[in-house]
Amino acid sequence: MKMRSRAAATAVLALTAALGLSACSGAIVGNQTAADSKVKTIQSGVLTVGLSPDFPPMEYLNPSDDKLVGVDVDLVTELSKRLGLKVNFVQQKFDQLISSVRTNRVDIVFSGMSDTVDRQKTLDFIDYFNSQGRFYTTAAHAKDFTKDTDACGTSVAVSSVTDYYPALQHFSKTVCVDAGHPAVNIVATDSGAAARLQLDQGRALLAVQGAENLVYFNKQSPGKYPEVLSPVNQTPYGAAFAKGNTALENKVLAQLKAMVDDGTMKKILETGGVAYGLRAPAINGVK
Repeated sequence: MKMRSRAAATAVLALTAALGLSACSGAIVGNQTAADSKVKTIQSGVLTVGLSPDFPPMEYLNPSDDKLVGVDVDLVTELSKRLGLKVNFVQQKFDQLISSVRTNRVDIVFSGMSDTVDRQKTLDFIDYFNSQGRFYTTAAHAKDFTKDTDACGTSVAVSSVTDYYPALQHFSKTVCVDAGHPAVNIVATDSGAAARLQLDQGRALLAVQGAENLVYFNKQSPGKYPEVLSPVNQTPYGAAFAKGNTALENKVLAQLKAMVDDGTMKKILETGGVAYGLRAPAINGVK
């Protein structure tokens, strides 16, 4: 699924927070009035957003107070204000998000989810952030991985519910097997946290996770998980919509573009330490 590397959430929770502004006639919201910005949503006046809060710094629960925070949370909060809507964050396991938006249990998924051609068969995406999957290891082994073929024949932990898993399979074939090297020994796990545990306990020498996670981890524990080798993949994160929800999709696209144009998007990404991901929003940009 970021598809990305993430810890599994323990339960499906609903957390409603009035983080946006209610539409009121004549108030300015982005480039339009709130009265003009009304869109059809599951709950009138509310943008219901699905996310899995286990992917710092994009979305996670602050360890000190369990408050929902992160880059995506800040982006959606600003977006909802510009749309003239309140926001209801619905917390779910990552592998439940696609089903939730397809069956109209949420209006939109905003949770570090990669836009892929396969997912576009059932969803539409507004790509809003350029991400990449990175190999990383422990400080003690960083010196052992200086060229991409060093990963060949090595145990590499990766969450099987993310798009890093097929990306690693592709890497193994093209970089290793096709060049006459042993295949990567892929250690499949059910979450990014489980992949890190494999690395920490020495059952894998490398792991693959989103660069965003590594920014966060290295801010908490500098030097603990150094990035090595080339990116295993580079794909944009997209806000996911059910097919046919064109009106809402177009409103969101317009406001995300406005957030890029006026510098708001860059400021939010900089606050999260991920300004490298800034890009122009686009619908289904992966071909």
